[in-house]
Amino acid sequence: MGEETSHVEKQLSGVHRSAVLLIQPHSWTSRQSQLPVLTIKTTYSKAAMLSLPAGRHVFCLHAHGTLGYHIHLCSKTQFILGDEETIMPYLTKESVRFTEQASAIFRTLSSMVACFSDEQKLPSLRETLEETHCPHSISSSTGRWKHQKVFNSAVYHMVCEALGRKLTSREHFALQALTGDPSLLASDPEISAPTSDTKPSEMWEDREPTDKEIQAAIILQAGFRGHLVRGRLNALKPGTKENLQASKILSDMWLKIQSDADKHAAILLRYIINNSEKKGELYSCLQDESTRITFADYSVSFQGTAHSWCLVFREVLLVPEEMLLVLRVFSPVSNCCLYVVNNDTGEEVEMLPHVYKPNKLGYTFVAEVIKPDIPASYAKWRMRLISSKEPLPKLSRETPVSTFSVKEFQDYYVPNNKNLICRYCVQVMTDVLGTIQFETSDPHVLIRLSVLDKEKEVAGNIGMGFVVLPVFFFLANKRQNSLGTLA
Repeated sequence: MGEETSHVEKQLSGVHRSAVLLIQPHSWTSRQSQLPVLTIKTTYSKAAMLSLPAGRHVFCLHAHGTLGYHIHLCSKTQFILGDEETIMPYLTKESVRFTEQASAIFRTLSSMVACFSDEQKLPSLRETLEETHCPHSISSSTGRWKHQKVFNSAVYHMVCEALGRKLTSREHFALQALTGDPSLLASDPEISAPTSDTKPSEMWEDREPTDKEIQAAIILQAGFRGHLVRGRLNALKPGTKENLQASKILSDMWLKIQSDADKHAAILLRYIINNSEKKGELYSCLQDESTRITFADYSVSFQGTAHSWCLVFREVLLVPEEMLLVLRVFSPVSNCCLYVVNNDTGEEVEMLPHVYKPNKLGYTFVAEVIKPDIPASYAKWRMRLISSKEPLPKLSRETPVSTFSVKEFQDYYVPNNKNLICRYCVQVMTDVLGTIQFETSDPHVLIRLSVLDKEKEVAGNIGMGFVVLPVFFFLANKRQNSLGTLA
């Protein structure tokens, strides 16, 4: 009777225990955990309202109920609820505020192109465009001048991206008229005009010009520059011959640009943001950048094995620019371990969110499974790279492989008086990237695996009954690499 009473009391205590819902800000690329923005505790039913400022927000819902729970979410603003696989693709897109800001700039710029020869509308459209792309937080003349230079380069960059080629001299001239910046080509070394490959005349070979010839060249260059400047100034005046020519060229280019307006508007604004000095003073949409991510998945088929250790994935990835990178592994079996090795230094990289820097030989990503279960034949192993910007690291080859050539040595060994368990000499015929694993029947033995070159250790690692060298480059030469293991 006493045992039954105790059991009932435990059940009742579980019934009266509060269910909890926590709503907490979430970020895949941040190491810091944030406090919940809303907490609900109830033993029956409860509702709460959460007011959020404008912008894109990402939250993680943590719920616990002893007997179960039902959560109902509703909002006047559209939102998405789902797991990681559902949410992440949406965060690779630009936020609503970013899209609205980009569209506002692009629409005004397009209106200016359409009215480029309209004497009545063009001056007011220029003012409207400046108000749209130049933040009110930039109040100094120098700051506004610098921002205008960045915007002019952004327009040039967008047009080149849309057309997919370098611009002709006439198109250069039209863009200089559109931006009102005669020095557009000289303001950015990345968009400078191509140099001429024309060979000098035979009369100039093997001789230096005289003083009179130099003076004549200076006069001609000055006259030509004056002609260009006058042409550019005339192109700014609606109704002139140069203005009508520029308007026709701009209209022809804009047909291609407007065919994918959203894409090119985003390119325009992204260039402004990336090349501005004080990004925090630009636009309110930058507050949404913390929620923006980009990711890529690399998957291979899992090869079942009867052995106690299995190599699943080993690929070299090249990092194009410095970036914070987060790694996620989805394995069909447990006991999966991932290593990342800097190929330039041979050092292992920590698995926490880490800032990867460009190097010469890239980074090798190695995944192993210890005492693997036997998964289904269609099982896939997957690694996800997550960052806040593009481009992500790329494979050094087209597709990853999951089948490896394995050479196994298995025997009975007894340590000698120097605690050396075994030693193998390896003749390397060609350069090869390898992974070395060693384990003993006694899991409590402290062992060190070393790779020797002329009796000098070039790589090594220590483990307890089990040790792995994730990456080692065997270089082909006349010398032999020696593998030694100490207990």
